[in-house]
Amino acid sequence: MSKAVMLSIRPKWAEKIANGEKTIEVRKTRPKLDTPFKCYIYCTLQGCNEFFRVDLGGDVAKWNRGKWADRKGKIIGEFTCDRIYELETKARGGSYYVKGEDWLTACEVAQQSCLTLKDMHDYLHAQTGYGWHITDLRIYDAPKCLLSFGRKGFADASQASSGAENVAIAISARRRAGAMWR
Repeated sequence: MSKAVMLSIRPKWAEKIANGEKTIEVRKTRPKLDTPFKCYIYCTLQGCNEFFRVDLGGDVAKWNRGKWADRKGKIIGEFTCDRIYELETKARGGSYYVKGEDWLTACEVAQQSCLTLKDMHDYLHAQTGYGWHITDLRIYDAPKCLLSFGRKGFADASQASSGAENVAIAISARRRAGAMWR
């Protein structure tokens, strides 16, 4: 696997991936890569307040146990995407099906994505969607800062502190989450 993808994921969904509850990530797009490929999980800053209030019920102990203060705005882990399921609908507002699959239904994809079918429909807006299958999940003990991440993977300590190029890469990564990385 020479190329990788960085996925920008809100804390609510990052937690579900981290605890193994979510094994498929539904997206509106897919990379122009053959499977398998590596995906880095960037836990967004957006959605942290809602995650704390709604999903954690304002429980400070849960927030601290999950190390969410350290995880937000950082790369929290990686996984291998070994398969991408294409989700299609035959008519606007119609049921989704998994193209080319006899054994996997759209309902099962939604369930493994921690979504309801309605959530999936609302998100995809009757357009083609993609279910990225999550395998070989690895959550980092210490989340990695975007500044330590470069186009060729994680930089060593001397490169991470070397200045403008890594900062530009980090800013670019924030703008283009979901983009391919070498």
